[in-house]
Amino acid sequence: MTKQSFYRLPDTVFSIKGNASQFLNGITSNTLDALLNAFLNQHGRIIATFRQQKISDDEFLISVPVIAVDNLLKHLDRYARLSHTRIEQSTQGSYMDLDTAKTVWSSQPQTNSISDEEFTLFRLDHNIPLMGVDYQADEFILNVHEFDYVSYTKGCFLGQEPVAKVHNRAQPVRRLITQFADQCSPEDAAKMTSKIQDPATGRLKGFVFVSNK
Repeated sequence: MTKQSFYRLPDTVFSIKGNASQFLNGITSNTLDALLNAFLNQHGRIIATFRQQKISDDEFLISVPVIAVDNLLKHLDRYARLSHTRIEQSTQGSYMDLDTAKTVWSSQPQTNSISDEEFTLFRLDHNIPLMGVDYQADEFILNVHEFDYVSYTKGCFLGQEPVAKVHNRAQPVRRLITQFADQCSPEDAAKMTSKIQDPATGRLKGFVFVSNK
C-alpha cells in the first residue's frame, strides 16, 4: 500500500469463490463493477451493504460491516449451496482512501493515518454513511443513497420488484442526508448520527433521515 490518507473500515472481508460473478449478480442490487453493492431481502430491505472488488470472474472480495455478518451468512448459505460457491473469511483488510473515496485492500495491517473524528468529517462531507452507525439492517434500500447501491439496468435481483415499484411509481418515504442540527426539528436532531462540530462553521452536523412528503 502506498503512503496516503486512509482509514480502516469497521468491516469483515470475505472471499467469494466458485461461480462468483453469477452468484453475486443474481442476489445483489448493483452491478459487479460498482464500488458499492447490497444484499436485500425479497421486500427490498437491507440485509447488508458492502464494498466489492473483482479479482476474477470466479472470485470477488466483499467488505461487510461487522454488525451484518451473522445475518448475511445465514441469508447466503442456501444460495451458496445451490451454486457451489464458497464464502470464506479473508485475511485482507479494507480501507477508505481519502484521496479518492475508494476502497483499498491490503493483507498487511495498516495504522490509520487519520483520527476517528477526521474520518467522520470526511464521511459527512462526502455523504458516506455507514451501516450499523447511520442506518441499520431492514432499512429500505432506496432510503439510503439509492444510486450508490441499485442498478435499474442490470436485470433481475432479489428484492427488485418492490425497489422498482417505488422507483417508478413513487418515491421513498424518507431519505438519509447530511444536515446541520439547527436545520432539523428537535425530534430529528435527537436522532442524528455521526454528530460532530463542523470546523468551518462551528455548527453541529450529522446524518439524519428526513421525510420526502
